[in-house]
Amino acid sequence: MAKAKSKKIMLEDALVPVDEQPYQIPENWCWTRIKHVSDVVTGSTPSKKHAEYYGGDFPFFKPADLEAGDNVVEATEYLSEEGKNVSRIIPKLSTAVCCIGSIGKTGLIRVEGTTNQQINSMIPKINPLYLYYYSKSNVFIEELWNKSTATTISLVNKKNMETNTIPLAPLAEQKRIVEQIESLFSKLDEAKEKAQEILDTFNDRKAAILYKAFQGNLTKQWRKEHSDISAIEYLRKIEKSGEDFSKKEFKFWESNELPKTWAESKIGNLLYFAGRIGWKGLKADEYTEEGPLLLSVYNLNDGDEVSYNRVYHITTERYEESPEIMVEIGDVLLTKDGAGIGKLGYVKELPQEATINSSLLLIRPGNTAISKYIFYLLSGPELQSIVKERITGSATPHLFQRDIKEFTIPIPPLEEQEEIVRILDDVLEKEKIAYESAENVISQIELMKKSILAKAFRGELGTNNPEEESSSELLKSIIEGEE
Repeated sequence: MAKAKSKKIMLEDALVPVDEQPYQIPENWCWTRIKHVSDVVTGSTPSKKHAEYYGGDFPFFKPADLEAGDNVVEATEYLSEEGKNVSRIIPKLSTAVCCIGSIGKTGLIRVEGTTNQQINSMIPKINPLYLYYYSKSNVFIEELWNKSTATTISLVNKKNMETNTIPLAPLAEQKRIVEQIESLFSKLDEAKEKAQEILDTFNDRKAAILYKAFQGNLTKQWRKEHSDISAIEYLRKIEKSGEDFSKKEFKFWESNELPKTWAESKIGNLLYFAGRIGWKGLKADEYTEEGPLLLSVYNLNDGDEVSYNRVYHITTERYEESPEIMVEIGDVLLTKDGAGIGKLGYVKELPQEATINSSLLLIRPGNTAISKYIFYLLSGPELQSIVKERITGSATPHLFQRDIKEFTIPIPPLEEQEEIVRILDDVLEKEKIAYESAENVISQIELMKKSILAKAFRGELGTNNPEEESSSELLKSIIEGEE
């Protein structure tokens, strides 16, 4: 009699009081705590002083490895047999939860292994996947965060994690819930994979479109209808008249690889280039609240056009001392060094006088090309490949003016440049819309998964059988099995 009473008390202790239950669940479910449905094990790192502990084939999981989600198999580091012997072994199908730093990052370990001290692992006494999926729910993660210590690095210790609540369904229902979750997730993952492919191939598609544009492939029909218009003839008129304002050497030529009405030239032979030579003593403490704008890479972050959302100001005196870099409508700005190297923007509007800082290069098409044509041209794969070379080949990547000036470019007639820009505006806008839609799909899928989990652990997926034995009997058998 005393023993039965003791078991009853133990069961009552394992149940979560009504006022502490996060939400209502089916009548044949019960709320309990993580420590009653799993053994929580905190990982550890074998001493690095013992080199013999490392270099084997026993997985030593760390938080980054949990990115694999429900299929954690590969580890970033492995232990030897000696290292395994001094570690806490985590059996396969345990749920690993990061509890230091990236609190709530979760993975299902599919092979036997061990973890470092940033991870608490739940060795299940119930359906392993039921426990894993619940650990990914908002309720579980929020409880962890509420229990984290308020230090520089957030931390949840083993004891606090053990007190996290969990809605316990009957075993048969746990299986049905897991099957339903995986069926729904599988369909969402298919949609996510297609959306991710759109994101992953965006830059390649854009590069291919730009390449076709500058080979003349997008305007074949236009040339048939305007066969009398030639860039060669137009440039010869400029050369003869001396109208060009910028070039000491105005050179261009025909190319057998381009449409016959196009010209080809080194970009430095046709366009105006200028950059700020040093700072002429300009310091940040000289910035003013008003006055001419000082443009930087921050003004090239919002799309094709130069934006003015984040600008610095300098005095009129500072602006006027560098007339060669006074910005005009139609200029193209290129970031030539720093973290934003290769970023571009064209000046469609100019709200007031402006100049550039030393990280930008000013390119002025003048009367030989259209501003946005040059913008698209420099956005293409040829120049961006030079940018990549600079990034990978130097600790401080930098584009020199000579790198750009020696760049050979195709020059269609101005009218065809306009048509190319029109087509690219249209096609690339559609690509941008597709990209943003794919991003939205992926974010919505993550929200949908969270919604599915929320419904699953409320018994709202339509799988619960109220006639099944209460899960409190399951909990009782787990407790009795521990005696």
